[in-house]
This record gives sequence, C-alpha cells and structure tokens, in this order.
Amino acid sequence: MPRHAVSMAAVLCSALLLTSACTGDRVARPRATVTIGFLAPLSGPAATVGADTRRGAELAVKIVNDDAASIPLPLGPGEGLPRADHARIRLLSADTAASDATGAGQVERLVKGRGAVAVAGGYESAVTRSAAGRAEELRIPFVNGGSSAASLTERGLDWFFRTGPSDLGYGRVVFSLLKERRSEGTAVRRIAVVHTDDQYGQDGSAMIKRLASQIDGEVVADAEVSAGSTDLAGTVEEVRAAAPDVVLTLLYTPQALALSDDFRAVDYEPPALMAFGGGHADPAFVKTEGGDAEGICSRFAWSADLAAHNPAARAVADLYRTTYHRPMNDDAARAFTAVMTLAQAADEAASLSPADIRSALVNLDVPGRDTIMPWDGVKFDDNHQNIGARGVVEQIQKGSYRLVYPFDVARARLRWPMP
Repeated sequence: MPRHAVSMAAVLCSALLLTSACTGDRVARPRATVTIGFLAPLSGPAATVGADTRRGAELAVKIVNDDAASIPLPLGPGEGLPRADHARIRLLSADTAASDATGAGQVERLVKGRGAVAVAGGYESAVTRSAAGRAEELRIPFVNGGSSAASLTERGLDWFFRTGPSDLGYGRVVFSLLKERRSEGTAVRRIAVVHTDDQYGQDGSAMIKRLASQIDGEVVADAEVSAGSTDLAGTVEEVRAAAPDVVLTLLYTPQALALSDDFRAVDYEPPALMAFGGGHADPAFVKTEGGDAEGICSRFAWSADLAAHNPAARAVADLYRTTYHRPMNDDAARAFTAVMTLAQAADEAASLSPADIRSALVNLDVPGRDTIMPWDGVKFDDNHQNIGARGVVEQIQKGSYRLVYPFDVARARLRWPMP
C-alpha cells in the first residue's frame, strides 16, 4: 500500500495495538498528524509578502490545533480536526525563492522527504504553475490562495484548487468600477497596461484587453517589463506618450517602486493608477512611498474595513495583531483561507490519504459566514476555481488602503483623479 494511502483509522489502530502489545495495558489513543506543506517566497524580492503569507498560514494552523473557542469558525472551538479523532496539523513552510524550479523542487521535498499529504500557498503565478505541475504528478492536493493568473485553473489539473479570485474575477470588479466612472462622465477609455513578462503579467494583460470592451475602452499602451528589472524609464516614456486616462498595473514590489521613482523623475502622474495587487498591494510599497502613494488603487480579496463588520474576520484579525504585532493584510488573509480550506477538507475526509482529501475538496461547500473573506463562500467549480470568491477595490488614503468599491459596502469615498 502506498505510504500516503493510509486511512486515519488504520494509523491510529496500528499505534494503539503496538503500544498495548508492549505494555499489556489499555492506553490512550495517540493523535495522528496531518502534515501540510506551505509554499512562500521567503527570500528574494517578494520576501515581505512571503512572510505575511506564512504568518497567515501559521495562524490558521494555530486556530485548528488549539481550542480557539473565541474564533467563530467551524474548526475554532476544540482541538484538532474533530471528525478525524482530533488529529493535529503540522505545517512545513518551504521557500520558493521566486523560482519556478525551486517551487517544483520544494513540492517534491515536502512530499517525498517530509511526508506532506497536501500542499498550500504559492504567490507568483509562474512559480505556482510549476509547483502545481509537480503536485499533479505526485497526486497531491494543492490549495492556492495567492496566485491570480486565470490560466492556473484552466489547465485541466485534477489536484490543483484555488480559493481566491482569478485575475478575471478581479478584472470584473475593476472594470465595473471603471464603467461606473464612465457613466458619471469621467474619461476612462484610454488604458495603459504595465505588466511583468511572466505568467502573472501576461495573463493579466490578456484579461484586460478582453474586458476593455465593457467600457468601450482601448489599450493605448501595453508595456511589458522584466520581472527582475528595476529600470522602467523607457516604460514611463511609453506610458506618458500614450496619454492614458488610467494606468493598470501587474507588477511585483521592486517594479512597483521603480515605476513610482521613474514617474517622479519625469514629473508625470497619470490621472489614475489601478493595480492588480502585486507590489502595489505590498505594505512595504505603501511604507516606502509614503505620501507619494496617495490615490493609488488596488484590487483585493480581503478588506480590513469589512473585517470590522464580520465577527469571524474581526476575531481572526485581532488574534493576528496580538500574535504578530502587526495588522493582518490581504496576503495573510488569503493564505489563512487556503490553509483553513485544506484543514476543513482533511477534517471532512477523516483520512491521511491525499485522494480522500482531494475528494473532500471537490465536494466542499463552506458558506461565507464561515470564512473571514467578503465572499459568498468556498465551493469549487469543475476547474477547481472557487465560485464564491470575489474582489473589492481599495485606495490609499492618508497612508493606508481604504475600501472604496463596491460603493454599497465602501468605507471611504473614491478620489478621482489621483490627488
């Protein structure tokens, strides 16, 4: 029998029988452990984001393993996984170093060397694509919360699941906002796109072109930059010459900072800049740019403004701040949700078998009230994309991101053009 295809009950019974044979006495049943690997860029240009995601993942495991009675989530009260004899989760974090090959190699190491029966995490879409391919070969469930390239759930993979929105889902909320602006007489027709040359950027650029027709829009500049570059002077000249009404970006933190630097160098400020997450959503970007970041918008899957009105989200955000002495952010919340989703599937499966956990993921149906996200819930379609996920738009105002769209749940008024 393969090592991973062992039921939880069989593991517990074997341990119990062995101990009884040695002592002749009845003993307490030992707890099984569900080992989950977690992928994050813990070094390199996205290390600050990777640290946030790891904290979110660790907090989810802490809530599951401890008796977190104050957390109103399904696995909060009580210790461990209740349907699986209160088995505990062991989380093994692995550094992908923003490398496709490293991401795939870490999956191999976690599964074959460390006994992981499932994998969660992932940030850069290209790295996640490579890691997901290796998980597919090993027949190991992979639950991703932080990579948005639409193609990740359009490849026909059997073992890959995404809890967060795809770029297409994020794109719909961004273009809905642009459509609202257009209906109010604001010029938003001319669009400039600045994106990285990897999966994240290329998929995002294609998505923007696909959705531009919603606002009768025209992509007047499509500037592709190297994911490792910090010289965007030529890109800025291309954007400025195109005279866009709005700039849409898909960049990592070094490129987002470089874009701001090069905008300042030529004294250019676009009427509006809206980011598809990435570097512009990194707290390190907001801190570094200070007042120069005012007015920049970004799409998110989680909002601190909304968390204040959701009992579960508020309790988790408070515990996060108490535990790590910093506020919870979107990256941490998405990682938390991916790991919590995997934990719920393992609980439903009551098994150490990757195949059983996968089956539980396929059939999972978590209502929105049982998550910390402003979503309808977690339920996967045939491509294993969560159909309950949705995005919101926030804007940097007075040094922090505030929820500005959808308007019916906004906590701050959208400022347009950028101040």
